[in-house]
Formats: sequence, C-alpha cells, structure tokens
Amino acid sequence: MLLFLQHSVLHYSCLKDDGNRLRTKVQYMLLQYMLQVLEDDFHFKLRSQCLLHSVAKKMLSCGNETIGQVKDIIVWIMNAAKESVNHSKDVEYPKKEDNYLKIVLSLQRMLTLALEVDKNPNYSSDKLSEELFSCLSRMHSCRQIRLLLLRTLDSKLLKCKLLKLLLDEACSQKTGLPMSLNLLLHYFKSSTLASDPSDGAEKWRKWDELLQLLWMLMLSYEEVVTGHLHFPITKRFDRRHAPIWKSNDRVKCSEVQEAVDIFLSRAANDIGHALSMEMQDLLSQLQEHITDMSSVTTSH
Repeated sequence: MLLFLQHSVLHYSCLKDDGNRLRTKVQYMLLQYMLQVLEDDFHFKLRSQCLLHSVAKKMLSCGNETIGQVKDIIVWIMNAAKESVNHSKDVEYPKKEDNYLKIVLSLQRMLTLALEVDKNPNYSSDKLSEELFSCLSRMHSCRQIRLLLLRTLDSKLLKCKLLKLLLDEACSQKTGLPMSLNLLLHYFKSSTLASDPSDGAEKWRKWDELLQLLWMLMLSYEEVVTGHLHFPITKRFDRRHAPIWKSNDRVKCSEVQEAVDIFLSRAANDIGHALSMEMQDLLSQLQEHITDMSSVTTSH
C-alpha cells in the first residue's frame, strides 16, 4: 500500500483537473490510516519491549533490507513539500485544505518511527539526515521548501543533525567541533547562506533565514540533550538523571557576546546597513537563551 500511495503522489503534478484536490485528499486519508496502524502497533510493541517484531521495524527500519523504502518516503516528502509551497502561492487555494502539507506532516511522523524503531537512533538519524540533505542539494531547493521541511520535522534528533549539515556547508571556516554550544557560536561567526532567487536586492532575507536556522538548532539540540534522544527509546524512559552536557557546551558570556557582535557586523557589511530592530531583538533573545543554557551546563 505504501508503494501504491507513493506512486500516486509522485504523479499528482500532472493532474490538472478539479479532481486533483479530491485525489490528494483521498491519498492523505489512506496515508493517515497506514500511519495510525504503524503508530498503534509501535506503542503496543514498545510497552511489551518487543519493537523488533513491530510492523514499523519490518517496513521502515534504516537497516539494509528496508532503507530503500525509507528513502522513497523522503523523496515523497520532498515532492509533497514542493507542491505545498507551489499551492501556497495560489490565492484561490484555501490553506486549510492543503493536503500536501498534511501528507508532509504524516510522512515526517513515519520518519520518526524509522529512526526510533532501531536500536541506535544516533546512527539512524545520521543516515536519514544525510539522505534529506542530499535530496535538498539535488533539488536546489528554495528557502520556502527548506524551511517547510525543517519546521515539519517530527524528530528533534533528526532536525538537529540536518541543521548541522546545512550550517556546516554554509561555513567559510570548517571545524572539527562536535554538536555543542561552541559549535553553535562558530556558526554565528562563520556561516553565510546563499541568497534565494526570490530575494532580489533584499539581502537581509538570507540573514533572517540564518537566524531562524540558529534558533531551530539551539532548541532542537537542547531537547536532544535534555530528552536523552541519543539513547534508544526502550532505555530513554529509565534515564532520570540530569542531562549529559559536553565540555564544549561550556561557553562564557563574553564568548557569546563576541559571536553575536561578529554576526551583526557580518550582516551589516553584507547588506550595507544594520539589521532591523525585530531581527536584533530575536538575536538578543537567542543570545540570552544560549547564555542561560551554558549556565546550566557549568552547574553539572
């Protein structure tokens, strides 16, 4: 059924009649049914500690036998995201009826199952994030598609890994730092995104996107650490001790301030004037949150 649904959605772009919306709605409903079956079985098997016998393990595992199906889901997500963005530009298309977006959200939950059903979510998230990153690169995706994909990612571990890949690519100065608050500050000082075709002369938009990515990375990383998301889901609920922070998560207030100042200077030099007050406020809030996080790490 998954293969049938996928091929249906991959060909919806050639359906030009009024029935296209109805067809997509039916595809979404079938997908929802499949997702419900997968999630119900997953949680039942999780309670009985036998995820190896779950339907999700047989269909969506990142192992060699089923990784091809997971890659198909990622392609499906990309195509549905592209259609959602295209339809968002159509004033006659009601946003509440965006079944393409609903399909994206459902498929993102399937990716979470693919990640969680294996014994090593860290390894699985590496494979999935690399595949997502490769798909975005091959598509030469626009900002809207990129942000839609990131905002709808259900797994915070997967989101953290994908953001790291995107920001690593945007870095002018490469580093061997692992994911940490120190690496986040490195991105402040060294990452520069390419302009989007829709930007025109408005260079500030790429800095706004970079600020959004930094916010998303910080929040997802915080949840990964505090939620022990690197550990298998079967062992995660037993971990009641404090989050495990790295030595690279210990940053000084002066280091955070320096990174923010460099970000502001780089942006101003690029666009020819200071960032808007709204963006500066968001940056200040981000600075405050990082400083608060660092104070927590030093107390452990």
